[in-house]
Amino acid sequence: MTSVHTAAGEPKTRLAIAGGVLAGIFTLALIGGGLALTRDSGQSTAAGEPGDVGNSRLGTVIGADALEAGDCIDFNLGASVRTQFMVTECESSHIAEVTSRIQHPDAGGVYPGADAMGDWIAGQCETAAESYIDVPILETSLEDGALIPDFDAWSNGNYRAACYVKKVDSTSLTRSVAGIGAEFPRGEQVAVSRLINGDCFVPSEGESYDLNSNSMVTLASCDSGYNGLFFGRDTLEFPLGTLFPGEESVGEATSDRCADLFEAEYGVPATGFNYRYWRPNQQSWDLDDRTILCAILDDEQLQDRFEPAEHLQFFELATGECFNLGPEETANSLRLDDKVRVVRCTDAHLGQMIGSGDLDRDGSEPFPEDDGVLELAGTECEQLFLEFVGISPYESDLGNFPFWYPNEPGWEDGDRRFACAFLDDSPRSESLEGAES
Repeated sequence: MTSVHTAAGEPKTRLAIAGGVLAGIFTLALIGGGLALTRDSGQSTAAGEPGDVGNSRLGTVIGADALEAGDCIDFNLGASVRTQFMVTECESSHIAEVTSRIQHPDAGGVYPGADAMGDWIAGQCETAAESYIDVPILETSLEDGALIPDFDAWSNGNYRAACYVKKVDSTSLTRSVAGIGAEFPRGEQVAVSRLINGDCFVPSEGESYDLNSNSMVTLASCDSGYNGLFFGRDTLEFPLGTLFPGEESVGEATSDRCADLFEAEYGVPATGFNYRYWRPNQQSWDLDDRTILCAILDDEQLQDRFEPAEHLQFFELATGECFNLGPEETANSLRLDDKVRVVRCTDAHLGQMIGSGDLDRDGSEPFPEDDGVLELAGTECEQLFLEFVGISPYESDLGNFPFWYPNEPGWEDGDRRFACAFLDDSPRSESLEGAES
């Protein structure tokens, strides 16, 4: 994935959280004989062999229309207009290497416009790069880009785009990357936009917890001491040119797609888990950005490998089972349908199920108002606590004893569930069963 510009993160919401916004998935800059495009891309056909530039061209300055696959080139990355490129020995210092030339299918016709040219090249240069360097580009410190014809170049008969690769940090290359992408491994720090499935990470120094897709993160062990776990990237299935459907619609589509990617990655439904996503905002949408990123992210470091299959729905825990909270869950945010990780009560844990059941067993009673349902659940849980621990919760020194009960909308939908559990901020390593008998 190539350079990505991002807007600031969005406010947190439960379950699916827009922790950042992808913005400007490609960047266009006039180069006279073409446009400079840095973007995600895909399949292409290459012309020439890597490094096959011919001695007569080495050390010469040529236009974009004369570039061929295998050219190692220098150009000013900071310039807004790029018209000429120095062809160098690949063993000499240079900025980029051309991976392929791709001819537009409407060559000779009316110039399709810069936006359409960008749409055309999308999905091509990344595949060209990966074929050229022989490894997935996100596993390297390289990124792909392209030079595409502008109106003047098209009018002069230049109908081809040039795909290239360069280093992510724009430092110089000193050898050809053809077939040896694995020799340019990622560093310990990468942008969120360049994470790959299975990466665990912590925010890099100076970065806040509310990451955006350009934020730098440091890769970490997935066994302990990490804040984030990346599990998916995709593109939303909206046709290019579609008007921005609004923040809510894009958020819902992204949340749904991330849920699908979660299940594909871990083999269990995403229901009951919290995750983050990054999605296009209107500015990047208008540039035909449809890229989304998905990750588990918690402001508290996770100390165990995240194994979703080991998590159970909180309400379904058996009486006496001990558990730890899932990512981004707190005692105040835990819901009956959320997933928690069951552990042995002799291991460190934050919670233990005291009991659960239904308040209205035949489902026929009207909603007893907030005070009424609170009293029903409180009475049930007090009795369950007494039976399990051996003392009334109101006489105990154990601390927190939360219980869960349905609100009116849930009740009207047939939900009568209640649950009682012990939860504390500090881990315990023993069961409360009979503790105060």
